[in-house]
Amino acid sequence: MAQFQSWYQKIGLFLAFGMLLVSGCVPTVEEPTRQVPTVEGDISASATAQAVASRYLEAWQVEDYDQMYAMLTTLSQDANDRDAFIAAHRDVANALSLDSLTFKLLSSLSEGEHAEVAYRVNFQTLLVGELSREMLMNLTYEKNQWRIQWESQLMLPELQEGYHLEFVHEIPSRGRIFDNQGAHLAAYENAIAVGVVPGEILPEQAESLYQTLSEFSAYSPEELASLVESTPEDWYLPIVTLSQDALTPYMADLQNINGIRIDEFRSRYYVDGGVAPHVLGYRLYIPEEELDAYLRLGYRQDELVGAAGLEAAYEAKLSGKRGGSLYLVGPDGEIQSLLASSESAPGQSIVTTLDKQLQSLLQASLGDLRAAVVVMEMDTGRVLALVSNPAFDPNAFNLSELDQGLLASYFSDADQPLFNRATQGQYPLGSVFKSISMSAALESNLFRESSSFYCGQSLFVCDAVTLYDWTYDHGVAASGQLTLKEGLMRSCNPWFYWIGESLYSAGMEDALSEMAIGFGLGAETGIEIAESAGNIPDTAETCVNSAQLAIGQGEILVTPLQVANFYAALANGGTLYRPTLVQRIEPTSGEPTAVFEPEIIGELPISEETRLSIADGLRMVIEEQRGTGYWAMQGLEIPVSGKTGTAQTPSGDAHAWFAGFTRQNDPERPDIAIAVIVENGGEGSTMAAPIFRRAVSLYFSNYQDPSGLMPWEEAPYVPLQPTPTPTLESTSQD
Repeated sequence: MAQFQSWYQKIGLFLAFGMLLVSGCVPTVEEPTRQVPTVEGDISASATAQAVASRYLEAWQVEDYDQMYAMLTTLSQDANDRDAFIAAHRDVANALSLDSLTFKLLSSLSEGEHAEVAYRVNFQTLLVGELSREMLMNLTYEKNQWRIQWESQLMLPELQEGYHLEFVHEIPSRGRIFDNQGAHLAAYENAIAVGVVPGEILPEQAESLYQTLSEFSAYSPEELASLVESTPEDWYLPIVTLSQDALTPYMADLQNINGIRIDEFRSRYYVDGGVAPHVLGYRLYIPEEELDAYLRLGYRQDELVGAAGLEAAYEAKLSGKRGGSLYLVGPDGEIQSLLASSESAPGQSIVTTLDKQLQSLLQASLGDLRAAVVVMEMDTGRVLALVSNPAFDPNAFNLSELDQGLLASYFSDADQPLFNRATQGQYPLGSVFKSISMSAALESNLFRESSSFYCGQSLFVCDAVTLYDWTYDHGVAASGQLTLKEGLMRSCNPWFYWIGESLYSAGMEDALSEMAIGFGLGAETGIEIAESAGNIPDTAETCVNSAQLAIGQGEILVTPLQVANFYAALANGGTLYRPTLVQRIEPTSGEPTAVFEPEIIGELPISEETRLSIADGLRMVIEEQRGTGYWAMQGLEIPVSGKTGTAQTPSGDAHAWFAGFTRQNDPERPDIAIAVIVENGGEGSTMAAPIFRRAVSLYFSNYQDPSGLMPWEEAPYVPLQPTPTPTLESTSQD
């Protein structure tokens, strides 16, 4: 029986082996078992290949080129390295101005180790609308999975070997920038580039050439001769770029001199050497790290784009709708076909809230001081002037090669002329902060307006340290017994040290910080251009720290814009408006696409009684003879309220502050709030208050009355040489 069983087992093995031979699937050592379907049109294989194709196209949708590359066959990866693969897809996306793509799988077919998937891609582009193409993807079964045989036609069927896309740009004219009355601030005008070719200069004309060029360029005749001598004879040497109007007086002489090259072009032009340059900003060539993003939007690689100010904030509006033509170009560089095209549309223009005359005259009033001035309507948040000094000429960013010396100086100057001190400068506030401290004191119910305190020359604070009043430093008598409102008027430091100590001792160590935050400090205002948030500490960590915070020292940092904004709120009933620089945005024809409306961003966290008490104290600063701003405002006919400030800084002299508002109630001229800072200027009453006074006088006199001289002027808008070092001879601290 056992023999028969053994025999039957052998027969079974033989039959099984025979069946394997018939099927053609005999496993061998040299070729391991492969799970590849062998029936043409196998549903499972087609579905798997289709799923792989779908994942590849999904990765394309999100531009995950690394994942796409990982799905290629070994042969495809050998023929196209990863960087070239990614670059090819980015070039196509940029040429198309690709915004997004969608796909639909149409069919699939598999046979053995090969599969095909047909699909349709709809390209949504920013410039030429929608393009739709049907394509075929080949797949190979490799390493136990389907992989994609890549070729450039998978991106677009027209892209055979050696073919590429090329977009010919139609660049629209850039929108202009105006002041609130329609005066140009940034526009376009005919410009002229002037240069020389050394080999074409006649020896007998050389002296005349150098002398003529020196009259309107940055070079002396000797410097020009040296430049020409060091330049190869057949090279073009650029000298200067000017507006057509500026060069007109010299054109006749230039045209009679050999070797001169004159090229006319249209250029972005900022009037008067740059009115409000920190507001308008400037343009630069597209940064390398942002190039792909701009190319995708339809920009040319060599274009200038907004890099600061309104030029940057409203690049999309100002630059217009870009257009052009998309061509298929063959290996020989010849255009094969036009695939799509679109028309461009000019950029929209910006009408700002700025008052060009006020802005220009205030710019001319600051000499070589490091300073900032903000003037805004107190009932709307509209910024009428925003001055940062020293200033710069934004036209320098459009000049020719040799003129770049001016531009380079802006980056190397220790005074940082490109830095916007009005919105980005962060400074201790000094005594201007005392209106916030008084708010915290009254709202705490620890003090009343009539509370009285003896203002001596010093105060032993928190049983720890003696802190001093400004009268001590100036050698004048102590202020004596003062009510809280008189303490603000007199800017009595001991009064406010006492407030800080009292709040801390009563367990209200957060009171000053919370009030400052409620006044809008420690946060960006939301203005359209770049700004800093400043710093307000979360709490007063020690009693002495609280006393210092109460006079605006310690860890407090603010921007001039923030200060102007909360002083406007003190004047208007307690409303904080979002400061704005844009009145409306309008196309070349038709209705504006955006119109400014006042936007409330908060309310001061104080009662109306507290606000009125502080407002009256600020009035007394100016109108009472003992007020720290009294002498600085003598003779000014416009009623104003304000606060002087002298903020100590660890680096150099104190910063000089003045902030306040007008009370003219003129229906033709809305009342304004103003903040002024002079870096390391010393006394607020000596250095900042005169600038405040001039701003008020110019605004209400239709720009006719500069209201006297600045301490650094020999005539209105004409600085002494050099600007004098501020002295400490004033009889008031602030």
